[in-house]
Amino acid sequence: MKKLLLLTYLFLSISAQSQEVSPYYPAKHVVDNPATFTSQITYFDMNYITNNISEFLTYRMNMVVTKSDDSKLLYDGGSYSITYTDRLAQSGYKTLVFNYSIGKVDDIYTIKSLKITGAEDRLIPFFVNFWQTTKNFTAPAGNSDVSLLTGQDVAKFYFNKGKPYITVTNNTFKSIEEFTEYFHKLKG
Repeated sequence: MKKLLLLTYLFLSISAQSQEVSPYYPAKHVVDNPATFTSQITYFDMNYITNNISEFLTYRMNMVVTKSDDSKLLYDGGSYSITYTDRLAQSGYKTLVFNYSIGKVDDIYTIKSLKITGAEDRLIPFFVNFWQTTKNFTAPAGNSDVSLLTGQDVAKFYFNKGKPYITVTNNTFKSIEEFTEYFHKLKG
């Protein structure tokens, strides 16, 4: 009986992490090592990516969800924001706000793009560690905008005269309709 319960728990844990929508369908996971968290963000189902980011922020940056957008997404999508705050802070609580632009693919909320705002001393570590880059933010060009390609995504860090933010957009698909057509071809 204990083995059955354990197997059921493992199956539910694994299936809860699976993706329904992916530009790499039928592959369920882009991440080879789940401990690294890195994944393309755009044109994946929202639940998988937001859980992935929440786990990263909780376990790697010691931040927790403090506010989720209470509005309901429209039938065809819309925008959705989640705010994370330092779990423990000695010099004030710093936040990161994730603003997702959402569309629907086969009745599944799918991320079209992402904008992240917040404290520079949280944005830089998130950018460097989540995408596992060695970009140097303190080099002579340390206030120049930084971008990197990850899968089909382009992640860009903007210093924006002291009000930094990160954007993540897709480099392959220009619209949810274009992606949906491609996804349906993959599903055959």
